[in-house]
Amino acid sequence: GMTEARASKEAKLAELAQLKAKPTVGKKVPVPMADGGTSQEDLGKFWSCIRPHFGPEPSRATRKLSDGAKKALLQIAWVQEEAAELAAKAAAMTEVRASKEAK
Repeated sequence: GMTEARASKEAKLAELAQLKAKPTVGKKVPVPMADGGTSQEDLGKFWSCIRPHFGPEPSRATRKLSDGAKKALLQIAWVQEEAAELAAKAAAMTEVRASKEAK
């Protein structure tokens, strides 16, 4: 049968950049497609796939992200908050490890 047309990664990234807050996983939103139509996309799930790129363990991301795309997203307030949260979590983990080793 016909495969459902999907929005490109670029379209989803552009849509993320328009958001005022972090997208909700499981909530589908219309994303414009190149052919002029729209595709229902779970941007929350998409964000969770690329989110590790904004923290200290980018290797954990399940989707690739270009430096340009990352820089563009880092201009956005909620993305900056997410990046700060990832950094804080990593710092806390490092402290836990350090204190265990110190004993």
